[in-house]
Amino acid sequence: MRYLQILGTFLLVLTLSTGVLAATYQARVISVNSAVPQPYAEEGWESQIITVRLLSGPHKNQNIEILHTLTGHPYHDLVVSEGNRVIVEGDFSGTDPEYYLSDFARGTPLAVVTILFILSVVLIGGRQGVKAVISLVGMGVVIVTMILPLVLRGYNPIVVTVGLSSVLTGLFILFVAGYSKKTAAAVCGTVGGLVTAGILAYIGGVAGHLTGLASSEAQMLQYIDSSIDFQGLLFSGMIIGALGAILDVGISIASAMEQIKEADPTTDFKTLFSRGILVGRDLIATMSNTLILAYVGSSLPLLLLFHASQSSWSEVLNLDMVASEVIRAMTGSIGLTLAIPITALVSALLLVKPQDKSQNMGN
Repeated sequence: MRYLQILGTFLLVLTLSTGVLAATYQARVISVNSAVPQPYAEEGWESQIITVRLLSGPHKNQNIEILHTLTGHPYHDLVVSEGNRVIVEGDFSGTDPEYYLSDFARGTPLAVVTILFILSVVLIGGRQGVKAVISLVGMGVVIVTMILPLVLRGYNPIVVTVGLSSVLTGLFILFVAGYSKKTAAAVCGTVGGLVTAGILAYIGGVAGHLTGLASSEAQMLQYIDSSIDFQGLLFSGMIIGALGAILDVGISIASAMEQIKEADPTTDFKTLFSRGILVGRDLIATMSNTLILAYVGSSLPLLLLFHASQSSWSEVLNLDMVASEVIRAMTGSIGLTLAIPITALVSALLLVKPQDKSQNMGN
């Protein structure tokens, strides 16, 4: 998952907008008309006069005209039509304010999808679903208000991420599942897998000479603050990306073993532990595939680019950006795999009475 990159890009935009005289506002497109080509326009470029009605800002409810240029490049061009909601950037550094088209306003569809997600989780999950939503919001707040600022202040990204993620994991499981032996086992397994993933990410990244500057966001961030440990930031992203899957495995194993013990109170230590491992084996295939396919899916355009250019896979795998994704997927999968025996062992130790353990050892 790329939550850290998304949040990092958001933080970058906020930082870039700090201390300058530009601001962004929402507007609605009233009309789109062709304009006389500008002197700087190259062949194939199209000039437009976009009339928009400002929906916020100091000139709210006023209609303004914006000179807009289309270059013919689908990535850089912002092709708008009448009725579109857009973001405009206002520049008030001169005597007269100037506005420019910045991007589409995507707040409404994002809000609708988010509301549907919350409703589905709450309606199906009930009380636990409500707790899950609250916990997710809490994790997002901690990442934005604590992890990112501490990293920007120069603290070690790995220490910050592993430490706060471990604390968040414990609080999250305690909040959702309540205080119980199952909770303790799930916390131990999740934190154990998380720490393992962090250590392996660090070792693999250092051995592979990963810079942490493979993404365009990191390269842009370097111009703002070059003192940031970008390699450590990369490892932090790997840890956060694997946290959800490892957390899922820890809770699943602990819950399954608790149900096994309740169904058969006479279960001994060895039997309970082995059943927990068997449950975990079924989870390994699904969760590992989920984690790896998530990374592959996010990198699909990059992989298609290499395939279209007929690059050799040995050359592709040695690229910084590709090697980073491989290590990200592998270390996360190893972390969730090791979380299984840790959770199973702690669960068996907590759920089986001491006399049952001694009897089993005697046998």
